[in-house]
This record gives sequence, structure tokens and C-alpha cells, in this order.
Amino acid sequence: MSDTQVFALINEAKSAQNLMRDAVDAVRNFQEPTAHSDAVFTLGSIGVEKTLKVMLGCVAVETDGAWPSLARMKQWGHDVETLAATLMTVARERAHLAVANNYMTQLIERVDGSETLSLLFATLSRYGRSGRFYYLDVLATDEIGRFDAPGQYWERLEAHVAGGLGGMPYGSVEEFDAFIEQVSSAIAVELDTWWFFVHRLGIQGCLGPLGKTFGWEIWPFRRPDPTSS
Repeated sequence: MSDTQVFALINEAKSAQNLMRDAVDAVRNFQEPTAHSDAVFTLGSIGVEKTLKVMLGCVAVETDGAWPSLARMKQWGHDVETLAATLMTVARERAHLAVANNYMTQLIERVDGSETLSLLFATLSRYGRSGRFYYLDVLATDEIGRFDAPGQYWERLEAHVAGGLGGMPYGSVEEFDAFIEQVSSAIAVELDTWWFFVHRLGIQGCLGPLGKTFGWEIWPFRRPDPTSS
């Protein structure tokens, strides 16, 4: 890679780190859809997409000898759901390269088995691919969009997580608000865990020498391990 490309990668990795940090915080503080969904969807979709493209690009340098072409990057698009599945396939194929093989395999199983992450990535993927301007398109066409609005994807995600926590309470407003905080916190933990998994996938050596270096760049120094609690 040229010096120009390395400089660009450093900036993209730092941007991914910043966006993921703020996305996790935005999810954790999610309470009211009309007030908080835009921050969650925007930060989450861009942060996850950047993180995936940075690390998939790193492994491509080792396997293909060059960073993915502009055409290839455009082909990846904004479908974070498919990109996340691609990275998981790479993780499984290259887990044997990890310094701590058993540890990495366990972390892969932890992330790959998360239905919450699947629903979250479906939400962020819909937002990134067509949801950013969903209601502007409705205004222009006077027709309901061909796909569900991103908010409806989020409702399905919340319902899944709420079910795992015993279901929505039917008590006071205060009890409901406290329960929504629990739901949002649970989703944030899953996103934080996925981010940590990508970081570890890099530094454990599964994504090549460049991935090992930039696995450190996408994760804040001294940020706690979300899987240790």
C-alpha cells in the first residue's frame, strides 16, 4: 500500500472507532423513538459499515495483494447485514490463525449466535440501503415505501429483546421507562460485544498483518472488555 493509502486507512479506522463509540452510547441511551432513533440509525449504520469495510479491506490486502478496488467497494454498498455475514465467514475460515485459537472460536460462537445482533444489523442495513430518506421518498411518490420503515425493524428488535427480559411491563410509566432502559442497555451490550469481536479478530492475527495493526486502531485504548462482566 502507498503512503497515501495508509494515511487514508488511519483516518478511516479512527472514524470507525469514533462512530462505534458514539453508536453504542446512542443505543444505550435510546428511550423515545421520535427523539433518539435518528442518532442510533445514522451512527450505527455508518459506524458498523466503516468498521466492516476497514477490516475486510485489511484481509484483502493479504489475500489479494491490494486494497479492494473502488468498484468493489461500491459493490459492497451499504448492506451491513451482508457485510457482517461476510466477515463472519472470514472469521470462521481463518480462526485457526488466531494466537489464542480456543478463545477466538468461543468469541465467534458468542457473536454468531446472537439473534439480537441479527435483528440489529437488519435494522441498520435497511436504514443504510433505503431508510435514510424513507419519508422523503414517500413525500415524493405519495406511496408507502416498498420496504418497512427502519423504525419497524427496530420495533421487532425491541420486541425480541423485551421477550428475553420477561416482556413489557403493564405497570406505571416509571416502570415502563426503566424497562426500556434495560432493553436499550441489552442491545448496546450486543453491539459493543460485536465491535470488540472485530477488534480481537484483527489483533489475534485472523485478518493478516494489516488487520493485526488496525485491529488496535478501531478500538479505544483501555476501553473495557464487554464480555468480561
